[in-house]
Amino acid sequence: MVGSFLNVLVARLPYEKSIIWPGSRCFSCFRPLRPLDNIPILGYLRLRGRCRFCQAPFSSRYLWVELGTGLAFLGLFLLEIQFNWFRLPGVKFDPIGRTATPSLAALALFAYHACLISLLIAAAVVDAEHRIIPPLIPYAGAVIGIVGAVLMPWPWPHPAGAAGAIPPGQPWILPEYAGKIPSGVQPWPFWGPLLTFAPASSWKLGLLNALLGALAGSFVVRWVKWLFEVGFGREALGLGDADLLLMAGAFLGWQPAVLSLFVGAFAALIVFKLPSMVIGLIQHTEVERELPFGPGLAVGVVVSWLAWPWLGPRLQHVFFDWVTLAIVIVVLSVGMLSAGLLLRRGDEAPTPEPGKTTAAP
Repeated sequence: MVGSFLNVLVARLPYEKSIIWPGSRCFSCFRPLRPLDNIPILGYLRLRGRCRFCQAPFSSRYLWVELGTGLAFLGLFLLEIQFNWFRLPGVKFDPIGRTATPSLAALALFAYHACLISLLIAAAVVDAEHRIIPPLIPYAGAVIGIVGAVLMPWPWPHPAGAAGAIPPGQPWILPEYAGKIPSGVQPWPFWGPLLTFAPASSWKLGLLNALLGALAGSFVVRWVKWLFEVGFGREALGLGDADLLLMAGAFLGWQPAVLSLFVGAFAALIVFKLPSMVIGLIQHTEVERELPFGPGLAVGVVVSWLAWPWLGPRLQHVFFDWVTLAIVIVVLSVGMLSAGLLLRRGDEAPTPEPGKTTAAP
């Protein structure tokens, strides 16, 4: 059902149409779909992917988004609730035990992160089809992320006392404290040690986590975009990508959001760019140089978030030390600028005409 609604967003938002009115209908003959034909997955299979009235084909994207969303929800429930991937208290659900239903904490956790998964799917599919990310998706997601962070501030569902795993006033970068930061709905606080005016489990800490996460997620994309464009001399990335990480930062905090950009770049290269190059070589067709970054970025967000129990302790000394963080920023900035300059030189290099050779002077 959620996937069916995401299909509405994908089909209408790029054309700035209402997502409420009119109801589902064929885009060829404009006749409304019957209730039974609108049942997720089964309705598409029942109609064999065609309109009942005019026999116009429906995009297979309707089926895959509904099926993919359902599987994503199932996987999220199994990871977070059934297997308690993040080891959160009061969350694990034992269906054959005494409790017949998950706890309220488990349902709140699942609903919050299911919203993030849903919006990432919608943004990725729209970007793949239209090369844009409608602002309504990430901005609505950012609002949901901020509200959820205020209601479930770090280290929720851990009690506030769990923040005392690291003694107050001690630097969080010391080796003996690696892996001792309790993970909550938002994996980490925005800084450690915590500031006195925003203690653990306070709404102020939740609000700061979400706001700083949103700002950092948007800024890191804009910064990389500017550096690469200065070096390469062409437009790179898009402001929709910045909005997507703004939303991710509001849900997860600034550390996973920033890391998502680089994980997403790797995912876009391996999962999307490399297959298109292989297909182009096999079919002897020209490979499209510009690919949408939204799907890769969405994959980067999910991978960074789910891998945080493993990634977090290994990056703790980077994200909680100003000096190390500044050095990493400078090195990455120089690397991005240099990469853009190298690509510009390669792009501007003259190509010799067929039959002609260039001789050394």
